Amino acid sequence: MQSFLISSKDREEAFKKAGSLCSKNKIDKIDIDSINFEKSVGIEDVRIIQKKIYLKPIKSETKAIILKAYNGLTIEAQNALLKILEEPPNNTIILLLVETGSQVLPTILSRCKNITIDDKREKFGELEGNQIAEVLSSLSTSGVGKRLRLAQDFGKSREETIVWLEKMIIILRKKIIEEINKDTGFEQNKIKILQKMQNTYTIIKTTNVNQRFALENLFLSI
Repeated sequence: MQSFLISSKDREEAFKKAGSLCSKNKIDKIDIDSINFEKSVGIEDVRIIQKKIYLKPIKSETKAIILKAYNGLTIEAQNALLKILEEPPNNTIILLLVETGSQVLPTILSRCKNITIDDKREKFGELEGNQIAEVLSSLSTSGVGKRLRLAQDFGKSREETIVWLEKMIIILRKKIIEEINKDTGFEQNKIKILQKMQNTYTIIKTTNVNQRFALENLFLSI
């Protein structure tokens, strides 16, 4: 069956969309298993999910597993989910709910039907996109001084840092997906950089870490 990735800042709207998809597939409420994660989804959580996925539906021909992963997923958890999302059981629909597609790896995106609901932060102009892409491409050749200045510029407030990192992740993710789709091959280093950015994004969003120090650590490690 199909796997879905629903991205939205509005969690209620995301859940409504998941419910609508369940109705469209004539899934009775008793065969809808909604799992909410209060923290970032880890590898142990995925193992629990695996057990639920292979249970048979009770009343309907198809069942649904709704995974509310608004606080993100660890890289290990995403890698463990890949096979399940790519080949879910024939009687199961998987719906992964996140705040933004920036939270997941390109390989997760490629295995799901992507639905974005009112995700305004992913909408930015071509000029801004080009500026962000330029910063990304120059990071690997920039000196320590420039990297620290970037951390200072983009780490002035937690909210600004989160928004900026989201945009950086979006641009890099799109670049990787384009290369995958063109089947021209891509640098594995880009995946590693994306993972580091996603980890930093999750840390800044879910902990009290100083955002500027987190950015400095990120830029100096790239």
